[in-house]
Amino acid sequence: MVIYCGLDPSASLKRSSGLAFLEPNSSLSILLLKTDREIIDTVRKYSPKVIAIDSPLSHAKGYRKIDILLKKHGYKVLPPSWPAMRKLVTRSIYLASIFEELGVKVIETHPRSALISSNCKSVEDLLKRLGYSGVAEIVNFLTQDEKDAIIASFVAYYYDLGEVVVFRTEDGEVYLLPRICD
Repeated sequence: MVIYCGLDPSASLKRSSGLAFLEPNSSLSILLLKTDREIIDTVRKYSPKVIAIDSPLSHAKGYRKIDILLKKHGYKVLPPSWPAMRKLVTRSIYLASIFEELGVKVIETHPRSALISSNCKSVEDLLKRLGYSGVAEIVNFLTQDEKDAIIASFVAYYYDLGEVVVFRTEDGEVYLLPRICD
């Protein structure tokens, strides 16, 4: 069984981070966790092959070149240098390093942009198209962090398939979904 993970980390331990674990054609588990230890232990338990994180995975002064490239393509990303983003980036880099030590491939994504690149109107639309209609029925009860984690988990899966849309510059790579909806 191969599992893929999406993580939408919060910048603060006072807020929950969304995690989604996808076993293609089988199950989708969605969690909200607060501490780094909870997140790391849960990732260790599920042992995903790839984890897509909704956060810049490098610091910069202002926008990174990868952020500028994404903005040129119409995706609305924030620079890692904004005060509110610095804590998020630092936490995400730390978690990514632990996941890599566990043997998990870590990639950067931006779920809102991935949803746009998929051409789906909503997370519910994406889930239905991919055969997860049971989960699609509860989407309205999920937090935005959980929804972003779901999208990120599908980015991790499509990355492993070699079917993602990738934006790459010398200071980063961001992976998005291929066109899924018509």
